[in-house]
Amino acid sequence: MTPTNQPQPALALAATPAPPRDRETQRLLDLWVQLAYRTASAAAHHSPDEASLRDLQLQVEDVLSDRLDDAYLVLDELWCWEAALMHTAETPPEDCLICRKARLGLPADLPLPAGLGGAR
Repeated sequence: MTPTNQPQPALALAATPAPPRDRETQRLLDLWVQLAYRTASAAAHHSPDEASLRDLQLQVEDVLSDRLDDAYLVLDELWCWEAALMHTAETPPEDCLICRKARLGLPADLPLPAGLGGAR
């Protein structure tokens, strides 16, 4: 066997990661996600910040669409994910299960353990 066709250990593969994504694009994607959480919570809980948060989110979308080659593929996926955050709340944001899951970065349909505010 030659060295090129021998299996490589997982540790060696992990030590040579894929090329890093453009850091600014990654920062913008992270910012968009945080704004999506905050906008959904503001909309559900009738916060006066909803309009300004949505405007910021749209500005980030515009910049992302200019930076990404396949912008609409990425944005379509983000918009579908964002739709899962939309809800009507009857409790304050700090007690809202969907808002709490969003703050923790969990999927909206994932049940929370009682220690994190889920059902007991």
